[in-house]
Amino acid sequence: MNQRLPSVLFAFSLVGALAAQDQAPAAPNPKTPQHERLAAFVGAWRTETKVEAVPGVAGMEKAAEMAGVEHAELLCNGLWLKVQGEGTCQGQACSGLWLLGYDPIAKSFQCLAASNMDPAPCCLEGRFDEAAKVWHFVGDTPMGRLRSELVFDGADRSVETCFVPGADGKEVQCMQIVRTRAQGVVAKDALVERAIAKAEKDGKLQKPLAALHADCGTWDAAFQMTMPGAEPMSAKCREVVAPVCGDSWTWSTFTGELMGGPFEGHALTGYDGKTDKVVSFWIDSANGAWMRTDGSYDAASKSFAMTGTCYDEARKRQAVSSTATATGADARTLRMVFGAGDRQHVMTIDYQRAAK
Repeated sequence: MNQRLPSVLFAFSLVGALAAQDQAPAAPNPKTPQHERLAAFVGAWRTETKVEAVPGVAGMEKAAEMAGVEHAELLCNGLWLKVQGEGTCQGQACSGLWLLGYDPIAKSFQCLAASNMDPAPCCLEGRFDEAAKVWHFVGDTPMGRLRSELVFDGADRSVETCFVPGADGKEVQCMQIVRTRAQGVVAKDALVERAIAKAEKDGKLQKPLAALHADCGTWDAAFQMTMPGAEPMSAKCREVVAPVCGDSWTWSTFTGELMGGPFEGHALTGYDGKTDKVVSFWIDSANGAWMRTDGSYDAASKSFAMTGTCYDEARKRQAVSSTATATGADARTLRMVFGAGDRQHVMTIDYQRAAK
């Protein structure tokens, strides 16, 4: 049932494919100079957000102000930036997480955001204008098409301005976020703490799918990968899964070894209200691009069926499919298939909840 764990193993399938072609094995090193730009976001930040009223745009009919804190850190050997935020909006608690990385194959930055306030994730494509020193992002959100410009005013302050099409189709400013660097670790202020406590008491925080939250905890796993013309690969690993975004999503931290070196992977998994599907985004230290899979849960068989795409060893998109089934309260099994035909890789995993 755990969709995060199998996703990581594309990295292992890639290495296996290269070895099968008699290429000299080497630990992946997908980091590029573009990834160095992520360091500017690292640290603790106080946020002040002003939302403009945009008549005719769902979810933005009224003006609002939000205040909060963000903590940003680099993951996966600097390939990804993770930002977790907590705040309040008109007395209600808001909790979110966003990821920023650089896809060296697509040659663009990729940004993903999720929160307990939105029914679906937000996926944006970004670029950095070296001459103007401006970050540009554009993509689809639950409120429709969004474009933003982010500018650093020195190392300790940034201003992000967001735009959406208005009711007449013309672009209008919808939001501005000012981030000011804070020294040390910034805790949630008393207002945020009270708002979160009240929301939990009133049951206003979005409740996750029970089947996804059954994954929360620590897991030991053993997997085996079979590939054409190569010996089966096997390894042991560990994953920790925890709720995030006001319990509306889960976040996993996966650790193990790849080609004799440390390996790190993470996934953000939840429910996309726009598509009515379970959705999972996977990132790791061997690949600069995320992998997205979507699917559904069958309560009768206690299984998830997920499909998506990822890059293969030729840097082209290949199909991915998986079936994950709960075999007990503390045990799961999974079968995952990468590609098709004579290049197909098949992976099976048995995993057990770790002893406390």
